[in-house]
Amino acid sequence: MTDFKQAFEKLRSALPIETGNYPYVCARVKAKKRLLLAREMYMRYLQMGITEIARSIGEGQYAEELVILGTKYRGVDLIEMATRNNLAKVFTQIFEFSEGNLRTMISRYLDRYDVKNIKSLLRGRFCEATNEEIWETIIPAGSFTTEYLQKLLELETIDKIVDGLEGTIYWESLKQVDEEVKESGSLAPFEDALSHRYYSFLLEAVPPTTEPNLRFRRFIGREIDILNLKTLLRVRFEEAELERDVFIAGGLEIPKADLNDMIETPMNQLEAELKGTTYASVLLPVLKDIEQKGLNEAVRVLEKFILMWASKHSHIHPLSILPVLDYFARKEREVENIRIIARGKHEGLSTDVIKELLVI
Repeated sequence: MTDFKQAFEKLRSALPIETGNYPYVCARVKAKKRLLLAREMYMRYLQMGITEIARSIGEGQYAEELVILGTKYRGVDLIEMATRNNLAKVFTQIFEFSEGNLRTMISRYLDRYDVKNIKSLLRGRFCEATNEEIWETIIPAGSFTTEYLQKLLELETIDKIVDGLEGTIYWESLKQVDEEVKESGSLAPFEDALSHRYYSFLLEAVPPTTEPNLRFRRFIGREIDILNLKTLLRVRFEEAELERDVFIAGGLEIPKADLNDMIETPMNQLEAELKGTTYASVLLPVLKDIEQKGLNEAVRVLEKFILMWASKHSHIHPLSILPVLDYFARKEREVENIRIIARGKHEGLSTDVIKELLVI
């Protein structure tokens, strides 16, 4: 019996063990998903003024943020800040009530907000924005604490912000392209380096050792494909000459090396190469008119694709990381759609133009 127990313990220690309170987290996320806006609400908002939109969202999940911020902000600024703060609060809540390996995956996924916040800080300093203007773009939903982000905000130059990131996973990547940024006068090398480091670290942190990890990695691989395809279309449409690595490694269906070749590929050949991918059904119909209609429709169908894919697979695997990722993607899109409508109305855009920018 002792030999059997020792053998069992040895075997168990050699096998990857999945941990996480999936039933509890998925139940909580399912409840939150019911609070998301239905498509009809966006159609109503398109017919409303900014004050009416604020009043409407204040009757739902954004009520607390609107009350707190209502003494400081008005109009479109109030809507943008309230939706931003609510997103950060809700995502942090989900992370905090998760456990085990599930918590690790959620944490690494939400690190994308650290990347977004670094980019906002760098862009703000580059454009000589005020600290208040920069802070309004910060979403404290990642690993960086509010206090740490505020310390970075107080740094007066781009160089000091980069140096202030020493000790994080991003610092070395930023230092490697520092000279390129100074020579080009553009922040693009910094932004590309940040995205590359985020996704490489994300995939390193969640190895393909368990079935939940594999599902998470498939979702991320799908997301990388979408990002790379959008980059490919922009580069082709703008006829840009690339002097650096813009594509992200780790895509699910389209290898990075193939994307570099696709930049110069004639359109008919590009369509043929995409036919073998899952994205062909949504992307090929809009490629034919891309030169006349621009990129917006192609970008929208790709962004909608990832939402539909996440939703479908979250139902197939209801007790996994996928319902959480599906909720994150839909909540992000809801906040973006509300802000597009509010900002579009503030800028005087027509209803048809604003509608074209939405992903619903």
